[in-house]
Amino acid sequence: MIISTTKESLASPLALVAGAADTRGTVPMLGTVLLKATEEGQLSMLCSDTGMLARTLTPVEVKKAGELAVDVRRFFDLVKAVPEKQPIEISLEEKGTLLVKSGRSRFRLPTLAAADYPRMTPDREGRISVTMNARRLADMISDVSSSMADADLRPFLNGALFTLDKVGLWIVSTDGHRMNVSHEPILGADTLEPRNVIVQRKTVLLAKKLLGQGGNVTLTLGPKNIQFTFDNGAVLLGTAIDGTYPNWRGVLPSTNEKVTVSTDRFANALQMLAATSDDKEKADAMKTKVEMNFTKTTTTLRRGESGLCELESESSTDKPFELAFNIHYLMDAISTMRSVCDEAVICYSATATAITMRPKDKEYPLSVVMPLRV
Repeated sequence: MIISTTKESLASPLALVAGAADTRGTVPMLGTVLLKATEEGQLSMLCSDTGMLARTLTPVEVKKAGELAVDVRRFFDLVKAVPEKQPIEISLEEKGTLLVKSGRSRFRLPTLAAADYPRMTPDREGRISVTMNARRLADMISDVSSSMADADLRPFLNGALFTLDKVGLWIVSTDGHRMNVSHEPILGADTLEPRNVIVQRKTVLLAKKLLGQGGNVTLTLGPKNIQFTFDNGAVLLGTAIDGTYPNWRGVLPSTNEKVTVSTDRFANALQMLAATSDDKEKADAMKTKVEMNFTKTTTTLRRGESGLCELESESSTDKPFELAFNIHYLMDAISTMRSVCDEAVICYSATATAITMRPKDKEYPLSVVMPLRV
């Protein structure tokens, strides 16, 4: 394999696929990137940890086609260190080392046989595909990413639920204390067979990065996998998490009262209250408590004796009401709302099972936050 290219052509697509590699594991091959130069003038860069696969394509000058696997971290660090706009020549030497030339510099990296690279071949049966705007799908993932669990003993919570039904695409995540829901209508979804896929956290977060490229993406949900296929040839494939996702629709609280608040003012008030805590308080769940009191025209936020903020709001009732929450959960929820609207609606009821938060003029994204039980 012999190719000529530039730092700009390599660095960005390599940064995207590197997230799929397993650089901390005990299998060396899973910490490599598979480079494949084709006679069509493209370089394929592929990383996989056997549970997820990411591939990008970038145009290069191909002098000799071929493929090899090289340590992704070392190769990426080397590419980043090359001066801007300086040509790079990459070749596979007879003794099996990767030779990287840039200006008057020469670097050699050990390689592994491309034939030994693990292959992921998804089952082609029963797959359902829809095409949508990539940035819109990235926004939907942003809506729910804060409430994905991390290292929970219940594996199905360590990711997000992707659901296609007759009214469109739903993405849901929960860690058992809060839940986020995002929705997008899909034209023709009423003709598709409903499908639920639980996607692991690592795949969801890498998908968000790839979707940031823009353009259109074809989202394919299989019985046991999910695939994102982009216009530029990039592909992200992830295996599904086995398990049954909680009935998220069944846990949506029934609310009859609502308060409308400014997302900016509410977020700023929470940030100021959070600034009053020390490291010990941040580690204690009960010391992260913020009390929220609603009256007809005012919402009051209080952190024990350390801070109090009052902001104007509009309530549907004259009857005062008070609940206590983890301040960080509230901050995540209002941050989600702040990214899509200027005013948010907080809905609650006297039963106090949970509150919901959504944009004033839209149903989604929707955040559900459980109160603290003292």
